[in-house]
Amino acid sequence: MTKDRIPEIQKRNPKSSVSIVGLLALLALLLVGPSAYAEILDRVVATINEGAILQSELNEAFELYRHQMGQQKPEMMSERDRTAIKRRVLEDLIDKSLIEGFAEKAGIEASEAEIDRAIDEVLARAHLSEGELREALKKDNLSYQEYRDQIREQLVKAKMIQREIRARINITDKQIEEYYLDHPDEFRAEEGVVLRHILFPLVHQPDPEDVEAAVAEANRVRQEIMDGRPFPEAANQYSRDATAGQGGWLGFFRKGSLSPEMESGIVDREEGEVSEPVQTALGIHLLKIEEKTTGDIRPLEKVRNSIQEKLYEEAAERQFEEWRKELRKNAHIEVFL
Repeated sequence: MTKDRIPEIQKRNPKSSVSIVGLLALLALLLVGPSAYAEILDRVVATINEGAILQSELNEAFELYRHQMGQQKPEMMSERDRTAIKRRVLEDLIDKSLIEGFAEKAGIEASEAEIDRAIDEVLARAHLSEGELREALKKDNLSYQEYRDQIREQLVKAKMIQREIRARINITDKQIEEYYLDHPDEFRAEEGVVLRHILFPLVHQPDPEDVEAAVAEANRVRQEIMDGRPFPEAANQYSRDATAGQGGWLGFFRKGSLSPEMESGIVDREEGEVSEPVQTALGIHLLKIEEKTTGDIRPLEKVRNSIQEKLYEEAAERQFEEWRKELRKNAHIEVFL
């Protein structure tokens, strides 16, 4: 098969990359004749088993890659660089097609609710609203739906790793201890605090009665926690904030980075303690101090889980790469770029 020949597709997988637009183009070709062939038919640049990737899909992926990586405009690139990047992008599209095909056959998918939860977690960790996220995506030339599709792909990949690869990975205590001893600077903590919170929101310039009611509610919830209710459980039920689903997790704040109101609310508190109600511009908060850090190297037991997670992720990526190569080896792939 020559480089410029358009391959014939005898069987079509309805989930393949060829769109209905491509089929309509073939029908149009029969109606208008071969003279319009080059203008109407979207050229196939690769076939993967029974599916295919079109030139238009490659062009779109190339533009997205170029924009996100800060590459020059295509007309400012050398032909060699442009071809090399397009080939790299095409290889990524082939891998994506193979992985999607495997996931479909294995019944692995990500629901809309799972995507929503993942995005909520991103917003909570980045302290962004959905509107701010959409604005950031626009700057990256990415639509919100395209972003959701990327999240979907990541979730499916995570499920595939869990199903196909996790059993092959065993992180031992010895590996964790060796990593800790070999990378001491990674565990030298900045001075600061790790927080959770429960938020009882207030409108801008609230009435005193509303503030009093929110403080009363916060004190009632605080008493539940003092009586033994886990803070994350209370946050999940009572907090009116995107972090509620993560047990009110706010993360680490270096010394001096908190607002004066929040700083004063925890200044005399120790690890594990919960603050009195604290008022900020957002509303009334209950703050739990998960950890206070100095400038010293954190003890192994404080970082053991994070080391294990890091080593697992590195091992999972290596195993996933081997699995991906095996998937390619067992596939029928032809490239016409």
